[in-house]
This record gives sequence, C-alpha cells and structure tokens, in this order.
Amino acid sequence: MKKIKLCVAGLLLSGMTYGQSVQLKPNQVIFDEYELIEMLHTIDDILQWHKEDENNGDYSHGSYEEGWGSNYWLTIMREQLIIKLNKRKNKNY
Repeated sequence: MKKIKLCVAGLLLSGMTYGQSVQLKPNQVIFDEYELIEMLHTIDDILQWHKEDENNGDYSHGSYEEGWGSNYWLTIMREQLIIKLNKRKNKNY
C-alpha cells in the first residue's frame, strides 16, 4: 500500500514539475496552432452574427470603419491572431 501511495505521489509531483518547466517571459501566453485557428473561427462566427443583426436593423455592435464597438475590437483581434499565426507558420518552415 505504501508503494502505491509513493507511486501516486511521485506521479503527481512529476506532473506538476513538468507543467511548470516551460520558461516563459513575463506576461507571455503560449497557444497551440489549433487554438489560434479555433479563436479565429469563433471571432468569424461572432462577426457574421453581427452582420446578420445589421441586416435586421441592429447597428449597436459598432463599426470597424468608424473605429468603435465590438465589431472594431473583434476585427483588430482577428488581424492580430492572423499575424501571430502567419509568424508561427513562417518560423516552422
């Protein structure tokens, strides 16, 4: 029974130290390529829903061209994610 407890404790400790072994710069977050692509898809979905709302007469989401509202900020985030994704792809080749 003691061996099992020691094995479980050892696995937990090794998992914790492995999870903390990545050397990150302060305020740095790392995303997988898949996660970046999923974020882009989600932002695209939201922007499409906003466009459908505009077609129904609801203009409360703002405008990228006018520089205000959620449409503006989501488009900025989308552009930044594409830049990061392209840098990552170019770096891997």
